[in-house]
Amino acid sequence: MMRWSNVLASLLLLVSTSVLAQQQPKDQEAFAESSVQDTLNEPYKNRIYYPEQLKHFFQSLKELSSGKRKKVNIVHIGDSHIQADFFSGRVRNLIQEQFGNGGLGFTFPYQLARTNSNNFVRYSSNSDWENRRNIYPVNGAKVGLSGIALSSNAKDAIIKVDLRDSKFAFTKVKLFTPNNELTYRVGTTDRELNLTNTTVAKTSSHKIKSGESLSGIAKKYNTTVAHLKQLNKLKSANIQAGKTLIIPTKEIERPQIATSVFHPVNYNKQKTFFAFDFPNATAQFYLYAVTQNESNDLNGLVLENDQAGIVYHTIGVNGARYSDYNKYPLFFDQLEGLEADLIILSLGTNEAFDKIDGESFKVEINRFLKEVKSKNPQASILVTSPPPSYFSKGNPNTVASTLANEIIINGVEQKYAIWDMYYNLGGTLGLPYLIDEQLLSKDLVHYTIKGYEYTGTLFFEGLMKVYQNYFSTETEQTNESI
Repeated sequence: MMRWSNVLASLLLLVSTSVLAQQQPKDQEAFAESSVQDTLNEPYKNRIYYPEQLKHFFQSLKELSSGKRKKVNIVHIGDSHIQADFFSGRVRNLIQEQFGNGGLGFTFPYQLARTNSNNFVRYSSNSDWENRRNIYPVNGAKVGLSGIALSSNAKDAIIKVDLRDSKFAFTKVKLFTPNNELTYRVGTTDRELNLTNTTVAKTSSHKIKSGESLSGIAKKYNTTVAHLKQLNKLKSANIQAGKTLIIPTKEIERPQIATSVFHPVNYNKQKTFFAFDFPNATAQFYLYAVTQNESNDLNGLVLENDQAGIVYHTIGVNGARYSDYNKYPLFFDQLEGLEADLIILSLGTNEAFDKIDGESFKVEINRFLKEVKSKNPQASILVTSPPPSYFSKGNPNTVASTLANEIIINGVEQKYAIWDMYYNLGGTLGLPYLIDEQLLSKDLVHYTIKGYEYTGTLFFEGLMKVYQNYFSTETEQTNESI
């Protein structure tokens, strides 16, 4: 149970933080610089509010360090700040260096959905894919754990999964599909399969009739004379009745690959996913459709190894808000399958740009938290505030400050920890420094790789500081009671 002294201290700190953020110093540039550079040296900066809410996660880390458990799962959910995985990727790298690399975690074929992703995994396919992000109105799309629906109508759809970083070689793959149906099998092959570069345009034929011209035929089939000449190896536009021309079409002929080339990997069905176990660590496999469905849907994969350590899952959707994730019960159902010990929530930027009011924001975040807690009752939850940004050049995003304070106040009742990213990056007054140091990107909303990695380092150091303090305080209290 939370002590009222801790609550009061936290609320008093919130007031002092808000006042400090609103002050206009004599030397604004100097203040902005100290807001970022000296974050770790000032007592009220880079702190995590309500660290007692992280007890389960801290205990899990301690058990991992002592060899009493093999895996600790961290799930980091967010918007475009997370989708590219620069911020979260930095945290993954640092925490796995300290506690062990248990695997890459959740991954999704963002390339097939024609959007950006991290550089750890490359996906290719012999099929075209339809996608729909959770930010759009609900239309029946099967949006699940990835926050993006991905489906193909091809009954012979194949996806090649290639790791680009050998340190994440895996021995287990978890497959998430709508209704937890085995629409795909996982397999390996000794053959070299090229799924994308061997596609060719389908052609048809046309028998030339008397009086027809090449230009007339080209117009009929919505192509050009030059294309017909090239395809039929004609030196001129003269044609002869009775001859046959090759006609291009818009259809694409995909390479035909028999599923017999794959060595299927053994699996077992779990509550929310299928688990495929590889006999040896690998860096490549294939997903191939095994059912004759009208649509083969995929919600994502998890890559794990057989080593003890941290599995750091990231789920990000460009433009997403808490309300967007709230649209889809399947997201929360599948989230249970990640077996999270810590869930980090990094949303709020898009709500700030919508200029949402504090009360409406609280309704959506609490609705999200209710679903998360119902499926993951043991998991610790840590919420980060949105980072500083601009609405437009010279027009700072002041709503982000309001939402940051709303997140902190709401944490008392909802029992989650908070890392105030907005304040730790200098707030509104720190924006000029973020630009000067090339931490903020040219769009003045997102951050550069340097900026995201700096933020990730700051977050990791703040988290590790309270982790060490937690057990130091626990030991002191035990000694006092003795």
